[in-house]
Amino acid sequence: MTETAKLAVGDAYKKVKELLERRYSSVDVEIVEARPQALKRQEVLAEELEAAGAGADTELAAAVQVLLGVIEQHSPQAAELVGVRLERVEAGQIEVRGIRAAGASGVIAKDVKTLGDFSVTDVQVVSARPDPH
Repeated sequence: MTETAKLAVGDAYKKVKELLERRYSSVDVEIVEARPQALKRQEVLAEELEAAGAGADTELAAAVQVLLGVIEQHSPQAAELVGVRLERVEAGQIEVRGIRAAGASGVIAKDVKTLGDFSVTDVQVVSARPDPH
């Protein structure tokens, strides 16, 4: 990301976080910030925000939409959601299984070479991203 992009994304994220801290101070966002890829932490945060009424907060939804727009504008690859991405891999055998992805591609494989089996099983994809509203 360029410095301009980092600043734009940082500013938009700061606005979302300020709204969360001001309106939903009982909800701990930092647990997800510490490990943003941890699905269980994301689920707990989503449940807490919903219980606090954030799902009906139109100002928060608008701020999240601005953040997503800034990310897509400045760094579209960062906005892309993928369960598993394999690129330029050479291996004797590859097995990918047990992938759960929401609003994402389940598995993307490019320039993959195997001497044996290439197996992808048990992939579940929900086509739409979760609505921030």
